[in-house]
Amino acid sequence: MPSTQLTTKTERLRMMKRRATGLLIAMALLLVWVIWLRTQYPDWQWLGFVEAFAEAALVGGLADWFAVTALFRQPLNLPIPHTAIIPRNKHRIADSLGEFIEAHFLSTERIMAKVSEFNPAAKLSGWLMQPANARQSADQLANLFHYILQSLTEPQMQARLRELLRSQLGKIDLATPAAEVLQLLRHSGAQQSLLNAVFDHLDAQLQKPELQQHLAHLIAAELDYLKWIALDEAGGRYLARKLVHAAAREVQGMRENDEHALRLHIDETLNQLQQRLKTEPELQARLAAAQQKILTTPELLGALDQVWLSVVGLLSQQLKEPESALRSKLAHGLSHLAQRLVLDESLADWLNRHARIAAGQLVKRYRHQIGVFIAEQLKAWDDEVMVERLEVNVGVDLQFVRVNGTLVGGLIGLVLYGLHQLVVL
Repeated sequence: MPSTQLTTKTERLRMMKRRATGLLIAMALLLVWVIWLRTQYPDWQWLGFVEAFAEAALVGGLADWFAVTALFRQPLNLPIPHTAIIPRNKHRIADSLGEFIEAHFLSTERIMAKVSEFNPAAKLSGWLMQPANARQSADQLANLFHYILQSLTEPQMQARLRELLRSQLGKIDLATPAAEVLQLLRHSGAQQSLLNAVFDHLDAQLQKPELQQHLAHLIAAELDYLKWIALDEAGGRYLARKLVHAAAREVQGMRENDEHALRLHIDETLNQLQQRLKTEPELQARLAAAQQKILTTPELLGALDQVWLSVVGLLSQQLKEPESALRSKLAHGLSHLAQRLVLDESLADWLNRHARIAAGQLVKRYRHQIGVFIAEQLKAWDDEVMVERLEVNVGVDLQFVRVNGTLVGGLIGLVLYGLHQLVVL
C-alpha cells in the first residue's frame, strides 16, 4: 500500500476513534450529571428518561468498544478469554480466507464470464488503433524479444539449446526420406539430367589440350623402353589421342543413348538402394549410426553455434535500435492487427474465445495455488503488522459500529424506560 494512502487511512481511523470515544465519554458525563440533578431535583420526572438514555448508551458503547477492541487486541491488556481474536487465530483465518477466495472469487465460470464481458478484442483493437500506443507496444515487444534472445546466448542456455537441437535432429529418420528422394529422382528423370551433366563435364575435360598432354607424359613414362629409339614421347602422344578419342566416343554414346548399359546399371543401382533403405534394417542402422556420429562432431556443433550466434546477433541488433526496420514492422503489424480486429468479426470472436478459454484454464490450474499463496502470505505477516493493516482498512467502519451501538443502546434504554413507566402507571 502506498505510504500516502496508508497515512490518509490512519488519520481517518484516528479521527473516528476520537469521535466514538468522545461520544462514549459524553454519555458517561451525561449520566453523572443527570444522577446529580436527580439528587438535587427529585421531582423532575423527565430526568429519568435522560438517565435511562445515558445509562443504556454508556453500556452499549462500552460493549461495542469491547467487541471491536477484542477483534484486534486484548482490551486494557487484560488476559480475557476470546479476545485478540484475529492475531490468535491468524492461521485459521488465513486458511479460511484463502479457501473463500478460491471458492467464490476464482471460479472458472465467473472468470470466463468476466473475460467475455471485458471483450479483449475490442479493448486491444481500440488501444492499438492509436499510433503512439502501437509504437509503444512494438517497443515493449522488441525489448522483450531482445531480452529473451540475450538470455539464449548465455553459455548454459546455449549448451541446452545445442543438446536439444542435436537430440531432435538425431530422432529424424533419414532412411525413409532418402528412399523417397531416390524414388522421386528416378520417376522424374532427374538422375538422367544429372548423368548428362556429368558426361558433358567429362567430354569438356577430355577435349582440353593440357589433359591430353598430361596423359601423354604418363603413357610415355610407362613406355620407357621406347626411349631407346626416341619413340617414347611420340608413342605417348599417339596413345593419348587414341584414348581420348575412344573415351569421347564412349561418353558421346552414353549422352545420346538413354538405354545405354551404364545408364541402366546406375538406374538399377539406385532402385536397389531405394528398396534397401526401406526394407533392410542393417542399412538403416548404419545410416542412423552415421547420422549420430556426424551430429557429435565438434565441427558441426561449432558451426551450429556460429550460425545461432550470428542469427541472434543480427536480430538483437535490429531489436535494440529504436528506429530499426524490425521495430517499424512490429508497429505496422500491430496497427494492421487492430484494423483486422475491427473489420473481421470472426477474428475478434476467435481472440475472445481463446482468451476466455485460456483464462478459464489458468484459473482452473492455479486456483488452489493462488488460495494457498494468499493464506501463506497472511500467515507470514507479523501479528502486529496484520492487526495494523486490517484495522487501518476496516477500522473506520468498526468505529461507526461503536457510534451506532452507543446511540442505539441509548434509544433502546429510553424505550424500555418508557415502557416501564407505562406499566407502573
